[in-house]
Amino acid sequence: MLSKTSIVICGMLLQGEMNAYDMLKMIERMNMQYWHPIGATTLYETCLRLEKKGFIEDTGRAENKAVYRLTKNGRAELKAAIRALFERVDFDSVWFCLAVMYSGVLTKKELEAEKKKRAALLDDYEKGTIENREKMLAAKVPYIDICAIDRMIQIVRMEKETLGKL
Repeated sequence: MLSKTSIVICGMLLQGEMNAYDMLKMIERMNMQYWHPIGATTLYETCLRLEKKGFIEDTGRAENKAVYRLTKNGRAELKAAIRALFERVDFDSVWFCLAVMYSGVLTKKELEAEKKKRAALLDDYEKGTIENREKMLAAKVPYIDICAIDRMIQIVRMEKETLGKL
């Protein structure tokens, strides 16, 4: 599976050709530093790795800097990564944010299928988490031991709301 940074790079290239500096500026405009900081070194190294794997390629349109585009293999890899992200629940909500941000790589039919899978997963997870929380409350477990569970319940509810808007 692609790393978060790789997903961001491939996702940005869905919009068109870009050099690494343009990608950094887009990341800055998105305020990504607050939820998934990507420094210049990481971005450049990841671009080189993606290019080596054949997921992106230099267009050769600029003499002194690489201008990248997403390859067919890169698009397929991004699509697989986005589908996989829809099909897992994780304490790290950044993964779901990336899935939503770059869900445009999926066809409408594929997105609908992934939304259904995600909704079913979230329903099951929420039900089990609420049951666990109720048991802990009944056992008079201190809130400090339950607060992470409350956080996940809220995240699940926000994700369900997001799915409804997609």
